[in-house]
Amino acid sequence: IAKCLPIVSVEAIIVVDGALLLLKRNNAPAKGKWWFAGGRLRIGESLEQALRREIKEETGLEVSAYKLVNVYSRIFPSRHDITIVYLCKCKEGEVKLNSEHSEFGFFSAVPAGLHPYLLETIVDSQWEKQPWMLHQ
Repeated sequence: IAKCLPIVSVEAIIVVDGALLLLKRNNAPAKGKWWFAGGRLRIGESLEQALRREIKEETGLEVSAYKLVNVYSRIFPSRHDITIVYLCKCKEGEVKLNSEHSEFGFFSAVPAGLHPYLLETIVDSQWEKQPWMLHQ
C-alpha cells in the first residue's frame, strides 16, 4: 500500500530546557540521520493519541503541552508521507530509546547536515521564540 498511497504520520519537535531533542534513525527513510520522534497513525487513532503514543514509544517521555506547527507533504524515494508536525513540551524524565533509533542528542542550536525536510520544519516551528517551551 505504501507504494500507491501516502502514509499519514505525526512528528514531534521536542524541546527540553531550551534544546531540541533529535533521534538518530535505524530505519528508512533517512536511515542513520537525525530526525524527530514520530510515526504512522493507526486506524481509529486521533492525531493527539498518535503523537502521545509515538513520543512514549520512541523516547519514554510523556507530552505535557503541544502546538501544531504545520502539515507537510514529504516525498522520499521509497514512499510519500503526509506528516502533521507538533512542537512539544514533555514532562521531566529520562530519554529511553526503543529499537527504532540508535542514539539521541539535545541541541541548543540546529546541527549542520540535517535533512532539508527537518530544517524547513524547525524554521517553521520558531521553537526558540516560544516562551512556554523554554523551561520544564
